[in-house]
Amino acid sequence: MSFAPAVARPWRDAWPLAARTDDGNAWVTGDCWLYCRSEGVRVLWIGSVRTPGATGDLYACGPCVAELDHMVRVQSHARDAPAGTETGKEAKARNNSGSKSEACEHRQIEKRDGKTHCRTCERQLYL
Repeated sequence: MSFAPAVARPWRDAWPLAARTDDGNAWVTGDCWLYCRSEGVRVLWIGSVRTPGATGDLYACGPCVAELDHMVRVQSHARDAPAGTETGKEAKARNNSGSKSEACEHRQIEKRDGKTHCRTCERQLYL
């Protein structure tokens, strides 16, 4: 039995929204362990983390949960894309740098609607 890749399934874009502060989940006040490393903010337990020496609980704030959700969805879309199909991110990187393998370094930023975005790749940045 074979299944169509996710890009052929219309429900793929109707996945539930990422967790948001005060959405009924068990949000607590604490430190964000992900990208922003903010202290004393509303965070949500998102799983356990294991290092060679210990295990611990991983907490993230709303914006970092949203960024993690975005990264997982992009990976899922790319993984399920038909063979030989270039993703939007790869095409943008190739057009902007001439090389498909170079990552955007977010050197030029701009404010849009009170949020910070990279001018090159147009991603929202959480600073």
